[in-house]
Amino acid sequence: MYKGKKRNEVPLHLFSTSDNLNHDMMMVRSRGQSGAGKTENTKKVIQYFAKLEPLGGSLEEQIIQANPVLEAFGNTKTIGNNNSLRFGKFIRIHFGSTAKLAVADMETYLLEESRVISQQATERGYHIFYKLLSGKKPELNEALLLSPDPKQYVWVCQGVTGVDTMEDGEELLLTDEAFDVLGFTPEEKRSVYKLTGGIMHFSNMRFKQKPREEQADVDSTEVADKVTHLMAFNSGELQKGITYYILNPNVILKGFWTTRRPRSSSSALLA
Repeated sequence: MYKGKKRNEVPLHLFSTSDNLNHDMMMVRSRGQSGAGKTENTKKVIQYFAKLEPLGGSLEEQIIQANPVLEAFGNTKTIGNNNSLRFGKFIRIHFGSTAKLAVADMETYLLEESRVISQQATERGYHIFYKLLSGKKPELNEALLLSPDPKQYVWVCQGVTGVDTMEDGEELLLTDEAFDVLGFTPEEKRSVYKLTGGIMHFSNMRFKQKPREEQADVDSTEVADKVTHLMAFNSGELQKGITYYILNPNVILKGFWTTRRPRSSSSALLA
């Protein structure tokens, strides 16, 4: 509809800008780039180029289907936007000599890690947490030992838990399908979900201080057992790694970095 049309011949849309870029690229025989701009605009530009000169294979679909996964794990609801990127993302689209889409690569940076454990009252954590809790794939809730109530997990319920314009259950199905299109094996996909579920369970870890000591113990092993079951390491090592002093100042204990503190210090040892 937009290919080769003048601006006054079709409704105003980013497809018009995309067609102009494609035309200029053909004239100078150079390689084009995309990726600057807001999320939705970027998706439309990629969609346009993918459909303009189809390769007849899965490349276009893989490039487009990268977005549901990236948005699930990197986008949140903020005060001003229901689907806001909380990480830097730069997408390069490479074209062949005939202007057909050849390949795409992506750079990510500056992930807002603090949002995993903390949100403002009118904001929400990363979408993936609420998608998994939607109950749309009950077998996932069973495998991840999750209750469908987000208020059961401290790190994901500090702000709002729903978005008016987003159906978390349907979004979960789109994300799950996108993993398949991108070539994730069933085991790889399960591992990603398990790690995400483990983070939610980890937020419910509770500790109690030993009498007359500066050291704490895990209040109950139930949560630690769930975390380590999903993340595939030993529960006792997790509990020890986050509560005990380690004599060696440079010890990595099954993925947990620990640091020796003087016993006279009043600071608690955190992994």
